[in-house]
Amino acid sequence: MNSSDKIDELAKALNTFRGKVRQPAKSADNPFFKSKYVQLEGVVAAIDDALEETGLSYTQDVTSDGDQVSVTTVILHESGQYIELGPLSVPVSKKDAQAFGSAETYARRYSLSAAFGITSDIDDDGNAATQKAPRSQSRPQYSKPAAKKASLDGQTVVKIKQMILAQFKAMPATSASGKPKPKTQAELTKMWVGVANAKVEGSQATSIETLSPQAGKWLATEIERQLNALAGDHE
Repeated sequence: MNSSDKIDELAKALNTFRGKVRQPAKSADNPFFKSKYVQLEGVVAAIDDALEETGLSYTQDVTSDGDQVSVTTVILHESGQYIELGPLSVPVSKKDAQAFGSAETYARRYSLSAAFGITSDIDDDGNAATQKAPRSQSRPQYSKPAAKKASLDGQTVVKIKQMILAQFKAMPATSASGKPKPKTQAELTKMWVGVANAKVEGSQATSIETLSPQAGKWLATEIERQLNALAGDHE
């Protein structure tokens, strides 16, 4: 595990987070193991809801090397302190998009749950990725991945999340066109990710952390423009 020289502020914030987080319900079925688990979206929602006003955020870096997918989770604090967890590697038995996608989702959920103490399991819903893997690798193992994909750096992730929070607080209950304000910051964030995917060619992000550098740059500029517009409305 890597970390900044000091993590005292981050540790305090994590303690606050632990007091706020509510464990999500295990509502997804795994028919192969006849068990329940929390889908990645449920883990992300539980974490995002509890992160507000803690100064914490996170980013996940996904890499692939041969027959495995690896995910590194970094917990960030507004003070600049951080903790890096992983990488967590999941073996993939079939070299097709579905198997790699299943492995990535499983690795992201498993790593994120471990980082923030979310009880997402009693299951092995990653079986689509590991079905024919050697028994010695039936559980994900931490190892060093190879090449990295371009992903949004931690500071930009923190900056964009802070800007979204500022916009959420500044937004009126109803816009001039009659559109209601999003109910939560998480809902506003989801909307922005969708807009970035629509505006930036090739963007398929599912969260701020998974935006490409190009999409992150566009999004930061657009949110800043809207923040300026909101500030002008209040002058």
